Amino acid sequence: MDIRDQMEFWAFRSLIGGLRCLPYARARHLVSGMGVFAGRVLRIRRSVVTSQLATIYPNETRKSLDSLADLVYHHLGLTVAEIFCGDPQALIEAVRIDPGWDEVDQALAHGRGAIVATGHIGNFELGGATLARRYHLLDVVKTQRNVPFDRYIEAMHQRLGIETVPMQHSAPRVLRHLQTGGLVSLLMDQDAGDRGLTVPFLGQPAATWPGIARISIRTGCPVIPMALVRNSAGGHELKISSPLWPNGFSEHSEDVRCYLKKISAAMEVFIRDYPEQWFWVHRRWKSRKGGHEIQQWKDRG
Repeated sequence: MDIRDQMEFWAFRSLIGGLRCLPYARARHLVSGMGVFAGRVLRIRRSVVTSQLATIYPNETRKSLDSLADLVYHHLGLTVAEIFCGDPQALIEAVRIDPGWDEVDQALAHGRGAIVATGHIGNFELGGATLARRYHLLDVVKTQRNVPFDRYIEAMHQRLGIETVPMQHSAPRVLRHLQTGGLVSLLMDQDAGDRGLTVPFLGQPAATWPGIARISIRTGCPVIPMALVRNSAGGHELKISSPLWPNGFSEHSEDVRCYLKKISAAMEVFIRDYPEQWFWVHRRWKSRKGGHEIQQWKDRG
């Protein structure tokens, strides 16, 4: 185990331990402020956030985009506070399900399981915990670079009743889980590099992981777009869209691309409605060549 990993992890544990000594409301306020400070003063990945916002919202002024970027960092701080300082059971119980569980129940009634298509929007960890309270959920996860932190997150998932499988070894277990009629959760909004299929994402071509479409076509199970977002009152809502079925699509590469495009478009709706709650710090379009996005931001007045 790397000594740097251990030092980073214990610094994290010390910070979280200190925050948990505070009343939750105060810790939440403090961490959200730390998020804004990290973006506005420390400028952590600020150029990534602002350049991508400028590309997706080309008609907005620099001032409005800067304000939106501040909200992005504020949201990240709130999410960190909720995940690591909040009472998970209390947060889950307060989640409003919109429009209700009927769409999920009916999709699962076919006996093929279902895939939840979601992304790094809102409090996606709370979304998984909310689903796991009602359904047999398998979450496909990306292994964290920091080994002790990865183990910490895995333990947290286990306490919340969420089964996980690393992305790089997920296919056999995902298929078995679907065969038992369970739910599989897949985050589909990260850059897939050379292994992805290019489909539009927020109006820009993006390398997208195709597994979600391929598995749905192969098994016949539906894909249900979801996102757990924070509402204007400060509470949480699990937004559930109508299931997408693979009927009419084959495993031919162009069919997979068309179906993936349809799934991606359904996910976009949540980001368009709640842009401040998406994970803009990730370089979603980094597989694109050149520095057009950053240059576009620098050139704007």
